[in-house]
Amino acid sequence: MSILNISNSLAGYFKRQLNLDEDRTDILRYGFEVIIGESIKIITLFLLAYSLELTQYVIVGFLTVGIYRLFSGGYHSETYERCFVLSLMLFLGMGKITQMLLPYFRFSVPLNFGIVTATFVMTLWIAIKWAPAETVNKPLSPTEKNRQKKFSLGWIVLWFILTCYLLLWFPLEKTAFILLGTLIAHILQSISITPTGFKIMRFIDTLEDN
Repeated sequence: MSILNISNSLAGYFKRQLNLDEDRTDILRYGFEVIIGESIKIITLFLLAYSLELTQYVIVGFLTVGIYRLFSGGYHSETYERCFVLSLMLFLGMGKITQMLLPYFRFSVPLNFGIVTATFVMTLWIAIKWAPAETVNKPLSPTEKNRQKKFSLGWIVLWFILTCYLLLWFPLEKTAFILLGTLIAHILQSISITPTGFKIMRFIDTLEDN
């Protein structure tokens, strides 16, 4: 049974039990689609991450991208299936890159601070210029754009503060995977809201069509 069929069945049940009109039933149906679809996506992602021994790296990337994307927006696949595959590729890919680079991430605190600061400045500039990223299916009003831009900038500042705190107050031996993982995820999410980032994501998303 597909996600759509399950959502239709659940929405139909509540429609009968609560005497809902068609508009509220449609809202409920869409809500079930999102909840079920995202739940399947997250469970599959972390099962694969666990089997590949990437769990801790994927968690860092998932949280970093997830929080920022709430405010900055980003590319959306045309179908759930494509979104599912693209999400798995990106998060598992980020996790694997973090795992591979981690043995070499042994810089001094001043150098790491410089890397974090440079990332902060670059991503802040990107957010000022392009956040929030809109899609055809998800246009934003001027008021919404202004609010989301402020949230995006606020999150980047908070990310910088938290990352610096982690860097300056805890030994690198224990936090290196968090620092490296959040740097990679933060940079990639920032790039994804640029016009070039959209083109890259679109290219990856439509590879199976070529």
